[in-house]
Parts: sequence; structure tokens; C-alpha cells
Amino acid sequence: MSSAIAAAEAALRYNVRPLMARAAESLRGAVLELGVDTALAVAAADHAVALEGLAPDQVPGLERATRAGGVRMVTGPDGRRAVLAGPTAALAGVATRLVGEGPPLDDLGGALAAALAGGRPRHPLRCGDRSLRFGARTLIMGVVNATPDSFSGDGLAGDLAAAVALAERLVAEGADLIDIGGESTRPGSDPVDAATELRRVMPLLEALAGRLPVPISVDTRKAEVARAAIASGAAMVNDIWGLRGDPGMAPVLAAAPGVALVAMHNRRDSPGGELLAEVGRGLRESLLIAARHGIGADRVVVDPGFGFGKTPGQNLELVQRLGELDGIGRPLLLGASRKSTIGLVLGGAPPELRLEGTLALCVIAVAAGAEIVRVHDVAEVRRGLRVADAVLREIPEAVRSARAPGRTG
Repeated sequence: MSSAIAAAEAALRYNVRPLMARAAESLRGAVLELGVDTALAVAAADHAVALEGLAPDQVPGLERATRAGGVRMVTGPDGRRAVLAGPTAALAGVATRLVGEGPPLDDLGGALAAALAGGRPRHPLRCGDRSLRFGARTLIMGVVNATPDSFSGDGLAGDLAAAVALAERLVAEGADLIDIGGESTRPGSDPVDAATELRRVMPLLEALAGRLPVPISVDTRKAEVARAAIASGAAMVNDIWGLRGDPGMAPVLAAAPGVALVAMHNRRDSPGGELLAEVGRGLRESLLIAARHGIGADRVVVDPGFGFGKTPGQNLELVQRLGELDGIGRPLLLGASRKSTIGLVLGGAPPELRLEGTLALCVIAVAAGAEIVRVHDVAEVRRGLRVADAVLREIPEAVRSARAPGRTG
């Protein structure tokens, strides 16, 4: 077994989630989820993580390592799940001790160390002959729907000239990549066969390939569509089932080493257990499938699936606790643009009146660690995120060096 597959298997088994980095309430929820009454006191400067998948012969060693490192630990009645809390350096020390213990604790230590590191710094993501660079600013994926029934009312099926013009306009407005879709995934939509999807997508992709200065992504869950799109210039596949749907999708990606993947969390019904644990588990399963097919994690962006198999309340909780997915160690993409949850919060606002709600969710997501947002309204979101990035990432030199505007009062 390769080291990449072993690491992906351990990451899925233990599903380590940071709890205190950006969502303090998640600690209380994680302890309650263990089914115990114990309170876990955590200092303001401390960090906490939740983990699962412990075997009986691992618990004593984990207890020794936490005691030696001054880390507090609470376990569930069955001993399979635990929450650890302490200074970040102390948690990293626990991970090092576990690795040093050897089997059966070394893979747990490796998974804990990887989750604490969170995949930083982010390396550039190769997309065909271009690269996406993370860190300096939030990247924007612009949406072009080649469908007749898009939920947002922007479907352009059959109007190639209008779809090409939209893609070019979104790039001019600041999109870093363009996502083309030929099948609506709105709730209640009817699925289409691969032939129909190809008729919608391929003329647009062929018209745009070599014409746009940014990578083109194809939004599809079908291996047949992905294969044809890659052959015609798609540099990314945006799979709403994250390789867990069509069994042919992973082999298609494996055969195209220069193509990136967006692996989204999805399910056919709403998660019944702990939401973020379920989402993290699903995304790590996607990464394991990728590893088993020779697709490196460095080719993958993860999407928690806002609006897919989740209730409106769960969608908002997902954004509220997005930081818990940082331990997966891959760039996060959020696609909440114009979704019905925003309309519900705004008292039934239609898609065309959901811009402000979209921007609010984008800013909150970026503050929680998202690197890419997928949106319809690129120009407006780009302006909003320039301000958010100036606060959350780095103050622009022109702003930092500017003088006060003058006397007030």
C-alpha cells in the first residue's frame, strides 16, 4: 500500500476536526455528541480537536500521550470517539508522541499531525497549462449554466453566443476560472442523460477553449461528460458527488494528470448525526478514492456542499462551522450563490434579490478559511471580497501607506 493511500485511510478513519480555531460553540456540541455529561474547560488560547475511530487498544496509549503533554481528553462511553483540548503546541506534541509509539498509534499520530497542520502553506493548484495560487486573495469561480432550468434563472441552453459573451464578461469582471454546467442540480430537477448534457456543454466548451485567459471547469457528475470535456480543454472537473457517484469518474481523472478536481460532499438525504463530522467523513472518503486511483491530494479542492442533501438550517450551520473542515488540508470552495436558503432567510426573496445574502455568506466563509467562492455575480462579489481580503489576508500597501484624509469635526 502506498503512503498516500495509508494516510488517506487514516484521515478517513479518525476524521480529526479542529474545533476552536473559528467556531467556539463547536466544542460544546462535540462533547455533547460523545454522550457524556463532562464539561471540558478550555482556555481562550487553547485549541481543541474531535476524533473518532479509536480502537480499544489505542485508548490507553492516547491517554498516556495526552497526560504527558498536558492535554485534556474526554472520551465517549464506547471509547471510539474523543475530544482533546490544550495549547496547539501541546497537541502537536501528542501527535509526535503517538507517531513515536509505533503501531497501533502511529497512524493516529500522523492523522492528528496532518489535521493540525491544515495543509498550510497552500501550494498552487495546476489546472491544465495554468495554475491557481492561494493566499494573497480569494479566488472566484464564475458560473455559466448551459441549461434551460437553472434555479437561478440564468440558464442559457441553446444560446451559444449569449453563453460565450457571459463567460467573457465574467472573466473581465474578475473571475479566476469559469465553471460550465449542462445539467441542473436544483432540488426537484429532472436528471438528463449524458448525450443531452454533452449537446449542451460541448459547443460552449469548444468555443471557449483557448479563448479565455483562465481555466475552464466542467460541472458534471458523469464520467462520459468529464472525459469528453477534458479532451476539449477542460482543466478542472467539478463533481457534485466527489468521485462517490459514477464509478468511472476516478479513472477518467487518473488518466488526465493535469486536470484538477472539485470534490463536493453530497448525499441523498439530510445528515442525521453530527453535521460537520458527516461532511468531513464524506470529503475524506473522496480523497481516499482519489488516492486509490493515483490522484494526488494536491489536485483536489473540497466543497462542503451547501444546498446538497442538507436542510436550510444545516446549510447555515455549515458556513458557521466551516473552519472545522480546515483539518482536511485542502483548499475549500463554497458555492452558496443565490441558493434558496438565502431566499428563505430574506423572507422569500427570489434569486435576483439574493446578491447581498450571497456576499454575506462569501465573506463569512473566507473568514473561516475558504479559498474559492463559486458565484453568479462576479463583479459585485469581487468588489466585496477585495475589502474582506484587505482585512482578513493583507492590507494593501497603497492603503497602509495612505495618509489620514484630513481633520474631522
